Amino acid sequence: MALWKHQEDAIAWAWDRQSFVWNHGMGSGKTRTTLSFLTRKHEVKPWRAALVCCPKAVIPAWSKQVGLWAPQFRVVSLEKGSSAQKEKQLREALADPDQRPVIVVCNYETVWRIKLAEKTAWDFLIWDEVHRLKSATGVASRWAGRLRAKNPNAITIGLTGTLIPHSVLDLQPIYRSIESPECPTFGTSYTLHKAKYAVFSNGPQKFVVGFRNLADAHAKVAATTHHVRSQDVLDLPPIQYIDVPCDLTPAEAKIYAELEREFCHVCDTGAVTPKNALERLLRLQQTCGGYVRYDDTPAATKIAEHPAKATMLRDMLEDLPQLEPVVIFCRFRSDIESARAACESLGRSVSELSGERSELAQWQREETTCLVVQIQSGGIGIDLTRASYCWFFSLGYSLAEYEQAVARLHRPGQERRTLIYHLVSTIHGRSTVDGKVYEALRERKNVVESILRGYGADAPVGAR
Repeated sequence: MALWKHQEDAIAWAWDRQSFVWNHGMGSGKTRTTLSFLTRKHEVKPWRAALVCCPKAVIPAWSKQVGLWAPQFRVVSLEKGSSAQKEKQLREALADPDQRPVIVVCNYETVWRIKLAEKTAWDFLIWDEVHRLKSATGVASRWAGRLRAKNPNAITIGLTGTLIPHSVLDLQPIYRSIESPECPTFGTSYTLHKAKYAVFSNGPQKFVVGFRNLADAHAKVAATTHHVRSQDVLDLPPIQYIDVPCDLTPAEAKIYAELEREFCHVCDTGAVTPKNALERLLRLQQTCGGYVRYDDTPAATKIAEHPAKATMLRDMLEDLPQLEPVVIFCRFRSDIESARAACESLGRSVSELSGERSELAQWQREETTCLVVQIQSGGIGIDLTRASYCWFFSLGYSLAEYEQAVARLHRPGQERRTLIYHLVSTIHGRSTVDGKVYEALRERKNVVESILRGYGADAPVGAR
């Protein structure tokens, strides 16, 4: 399949540059553009090693995209194991007698712990979601700046759809990871950068109260970035549904497997009744969100410090502009608390619509950016068209409930394409009850009956 015009334009614009940013909106094909760029560069002058740093959730996508669009390259994903194990994996990849170029993919949170990564001479440094490096004092951001300085001949690419997540002050840390120290667009000192672009309060404690010289900053950004907005280049349907796999943590997976084994035993012995089937299914589904409710406890207990779904939600929200309004639907009280915590950990303001709180008006008045909704709460006609991004953290078993929830965003008044994300828990990539619920809803089946039929005596635990 040929590249889109904006992808060809981006490659032509970047061809003779040593460092640059592709500021392309979500869904515009940044990864494929990058792989095509690497392919064409290799045809002109063979290269040996490229490092891709990205959020952890994006690592599998890079492996898949390399297989689709650049199978002539090797790809090594440093995703699992300790830092020592990743170091060994990287050493073996670089020493492999296979002379094909290698693309090494690692996440920002751990790459700086791999000493060999900093000692390696890289031909390409690729910072995916480069706005993650916006912290002037952040470990990953400072490490990326050091690595860029140690690889002056590397072509460095920043990929993002949100170059300036908060303010113009984000730019200096981001650009120090992209450009060599000899030609910095925004200088080498964050203190001087702040002094140039920030307006401070009076008094002994200086707070940033505004910004200045923005025309200068915008001109510098325009000269160093190729900017594409999704709505300008994509002919997309008005609503898009996207399943997001969330692999359970080992602790979550262990408890889920135990509960599933008990449920299968009940089904196999014929002791299942509508009441105990629903109770056990609910318990399984709640475990997918990182909580478990035991028979002798009234409230659910958190299983892992960082539940898989909440971590994925946080990662995805971090890549949206801070003021982008979003809606998150949940079924369980524990999921509501997890979703709220994920939002608040990013400094996002949160309203809640549930059996305990009714803060919809607050969100509609734009006093907050995130609305966490208990899917059973609220009327059919609620207007949520302020948001075009929506997550289903967990679901009920009613198709009407699900369709009504979607219709709250996708209704008259919605002016943007609507993205509906389903957070689907998995165990080593295999389906859990989450996947079965979504499958039944898509096929317009009775959810509980469909799931019970799937848990036959011949189906292995953990892969049903």
